[in-house]
Amino acid sequence: MAAEDKEDRSVATLERALAILGTFEISPSQSLADLSRRTGLYKSTLLRLLGTLEKFGYIGQQDDGSYHIGVAALHLGSLYQRWIKPAELINPALRALVEETGESSSFNVQEGDLRVCVYRVDSPHKIRDHVRVGDLLPLRRGAAGKVLLAFGQERDDPAWNGLRADCFCFTKGEIEPDTAAIAAPVFAAGGVLEGVLAITGPAFRFSDDKVESMRLPLLRAALALSRDFGGRTEVLEAAVHRAQQAVPAA
Repeated sequence: MAAEDKEDRSVATLERALAILGTFEISPSQSLADLSRRTGLYKSTLLRLLGTLEKFGYIGQQDDGSYHIGVAALHLGSLYQRWIKPAELINPALRALVEETGESSSFNVQEGDLRVCVYRVDSPHKIRDHVRVGDLLPLRRGAAGKVLLAFGQERDDPAWNGLRADCFCFTKGEIEPDTAAIAAPVFAAGGVLEGVLAITGPAFRFSDDKVESMRLPLLRAALALSRDFGGRTEVLEAAVHRAQQAVPAA
């Protein structure tokens, strides 16, 4: 067999293995029959691939014979989080936002044409949105995605000038009809966008007054994180100042 043919077969095998892992977004526990139906692979082929994935820790098998994602996948996720920014900087900021606003908070980054939730702290409310760490969401819908676009790949588009000046975006019903979000940018050295802080929750709790009450805490958190990351903060400082001026006197 030619070397090129062997390489093609290796790539095809890798693609099949990744397709298997991808099906666990649908269900965290699957039988061999489930995997066969969702991947279109024969059970004999699946068993060979599952055996290799299990050997390296990417798949685990339960007592009833069903399969689940293995601990090696969790380790990869932790490496990705470490690459973004250390949890010891981001998670305290998220917890403080949840305590101050009562809503869920998250840190998001762009991945191609999508955005990914890298860190998240849930609201204490029983009724809340249910985005999880690792979820991939549309880049062009929702407050976090729009902030990523405005300060990222579309930073020269004048259509985003207002958002860039305010360092703030509010959306309602763009991801799910009954959810809402506000978001602000976080910068690294050189003014590069590091990621986006977002506060999310049920749309009925995001009244105009509530959104305005959450604007200043969000902007302050984004400013503090940007300073921690060594980023330029002039535009955030100006946005914080305007938000402070808009707060009614006690």
